[in-house]
Amino acid sequence: MTALSNFDLRQIRLIKKKLLLFESKKIDLFELIKELNAILNALENISESWKSDFQSKINLLELIHDSIEDGSISRWKGNFKDDLDKTASGLKQMVSILLDEYLKMPDSRITEIAIEGDSKWLICPHCNDAWESVSSDAMVICPKCEHVCQNPRSKLKK
Repeated sequence: MTALSNFDLRQIRLIKKKLLLFESKKIDLFELIKELNAILNALENISESWKSDFQSKINLLELIHDSIEDGSISRWKGNFKDDLDKTASGLKQMVSILLDEYLKMPDSRITEIAIEGDSKWLICPHCNDAWESVSSDAMVICPKCEHVCQNPRSKLKK
């Protein structure tokens, strides 16, 4: 996998946030679809196959939404709520896999190194927040400020 640009990394994390907001019912299905389409169209260096797979899942969400809106959802084959949940989970999983793959390999553009507090804690050099982490991936993301840092515990070197 090629390294994500800073812009694409921010967009991917934004997709994850939008999916979490939908999951917690803080945004509705229409807003989720609108936001995901806008973010997906803004991505610059993500593979076309990934974007195509992601768009297919958004299209299914849109089909469910349109069926709800026009009243034809009663003719939906299967349980549309299960299909909606599975599709949203599939989108979340795609984003998680993409982020996990990115964090596994060092990115030479990332120069700051997280500070090792002890065997279970890391400290962000950007915001000084500490978080529990046993990751041995090449990079980590601060859960508070979302700053990407090299992981001091990584076995891989940049």
